[in-house]
Amino acid sequence: MILLDKLVLIYDCLRDPRDIAQIIHLAFATNTKAILTGNSLSLAHFKVVNILKSWLPEVNEKTILKLVSFEPDYFKCVKSLKKKGFVIFGTSPKAKISLFSSNLSKGKHAIVFGTETSGLSKAKTSVLDGMLSVPMQNKTNFFTISAIAPVICFEGLRQKKLI
Repeated sequence: MILLDKLVLIYDCLRDPRDIAQIIHLAFATNTKAILTGNSLSLAHFKVVNILKSWLPEVNEKTILKLVSFEPDYFKCVKSLKKKGFVIFGTSPKAKISLFSSNLSKGKHAIVFGTETSGLSKAKTSVLDGMLSVPMQNKTNFFTISAIAPVICFEGLRQKKLI
C-alpha cells in the first residue's frame, strides 16, 4: 500500500544525482510519495538511473513514477496539496518547533526540504503552515538531504503509527 494520502515529502531544487537516488530509495523503502519541484534534476538522468540500478536492481521506472513525481512550479504544488487537505511544513535548523514536539499523528502532512546551501526562501516559506527543526546537540547550518529526510520521514510515519 502506498501511503500517498498520509505523508508526502517535497524536495525543492534538488540537483545532485546521488541525493535524488537517495530520496527515491527512501520513498521505495517507506512506500511514501516524494515530489521534486523547481529546477530539480530529472529522475531519468543517467547518473540517477545508474545509482538506483546499483542499489535497487529490482526497481523499475513504473515503480519510481508511482512514488516520485515532478511538479515544476513549487507554489502550484503547495496550493494543490493544501486543496487536498494537507498541512505543509518546511524544514530549517532555525525553526522554533521541533519535529519531535510536533503532532503529525492525525491528518495528511507534507514536509518540504529546501536546498542544502540556501534552504527555502522567504517567499516559499510564507505559503507553508509552519517550519520544523530537528534538534541538534551541536548547532550546524544544515543537514544534508540524505541525513535529514529519513529522520523526518520515519518520525512522521511513527507518529501516524504507520511503522
